[in-house]
Amino acid sequence: MKSRSILLLALLLAFGKSMAQDSLITAIAKKNSYTFEPWQAGFKGEGWGKILAAAQKSSSVLIGEDHFTNEIPYFTSALSSQIIFDNFFGEIDPYSAKILQQKIRTLSLPAFKRYVADYGNTFSFYAFEPELALLQKLVQQGVQLNGTDQILLVGDRLICSELAKTTSNKRAKEIYRTIEINSKNHFEAFLKDQRQPFYLYTPDFDKNLNELASLPLSKEEKKIVEMLKLTAKIYKSGSHHLRVQLMKNQLMATYGEWYNKKNLFKYGANHVAKGESLLEIFDIGNLVSNISDSQFGKSLHIMIIGRTGTQASPFKGFPAEAIDENSGTLKLVQPFFTAIEGMQWHCFDMHPLQEAIESGNLSVPSTKLARIIKGYDYLVIIPTVSASQFPQ
Repeated sequence: MKSRSILLLALLLAFGKSMAQDSLITAIAKKNSYTFEPWQAGFKGEGWGKILAAAQKSSSVLIGEDHFTNEIPYFTSALSSQIIFDNFFGEIDPYSAKILQQKIRTLSLPAFKRYVADYGNTFSFYAFEPELALLQKLVQQGVQLNGTDQILLVGDRLICSELAKTTSNKRAKEIYRTIEINSKNHFEAFLKDQRQPFYLYTPDFDKNLNELASLPLSKEEKKIVEMLKLTAKIYKSGSHHLRVQLMKNQLMATYGEWYNKKNLFKYGANHVAKGESLLEIFDIGNLVSNISDSQFGKSLHIMIIGRTGTQASPFKGFPAEAIDENSGTLKLVQPFFTAIEGMQWHCFDMHPLQEAIESGNLSVPSTKLARIIKGYDYLVIIPTVSASQFPQ
């Protein structure tokens, strides 16, 4: 009985200490909060001025987002209207990024709309109308599109449709067409019944890749076939570490093209913190931060999330979901929600909180919240977000 009382007292003391630290986070955050709001095609307000000033001084700007809303691509588009970037890096594979850039540059608007109607669901996050519009704008501005991710589960169809047009190997052309058709059919079956597998998971997909690997193909084709194999391995194993290794590897493969240039990165918030990510790994944000530091410069890391509203499903025809501020990552940033007043967008400067932790004046009980505070320069909270739509 005595031991239970001691345990209960310890828990109450720990809870009280946690609440006190959360209150301190809220107090510091409130003193370093700057509001802004959408205006015309951009924003107005002190918070927007803070973000622009910091972005102008940074060699790379990294946006860590919560996916599937209209407001975050709007924010990114507004940023690109004010700042000239040389490169854009997104959560897409490099081959799909290259294909999209080429189609945007060369197809007429009606032809591009037809292409999107046919292949749009293979574009990863850029299957959504506001995200695709962002890519179109960036390409029109002369920004180079880059991808670092593995190929999307249904991206085999997009990749193989292009390879079938360019390969000089007759048998390879047949296999690419087979993969393209089967990938489409399997995806359509999945949309009707989620128990049906994507083609990439099937033995037949493996068989076709193995035959492709045995054929005399071009150097680029062999590279893409190996990427399809690695993509299948990542999905089947569920290895986040392997995926992050690939993302960092592909970023460094193009190092000469973005070294000493102005770069914009837009990834899930798990990927672009300056330090250790929320998923306990040193991700792409940490790599960019270190490279910027080695060049006597700095990168700017912005986490942007919606507090309420809806997020789209990644699959067309599936219903949007309501955002729950008491779950997942949103639950971690409750002390910042408490600091919000009104319905404007809020930009929290994280540097005073980082200094409080460093000086020992603030102890953050949640390791993941500490990673957010130390990993980002600014936290932007949107009061209400809306689910992205697919092009009509």
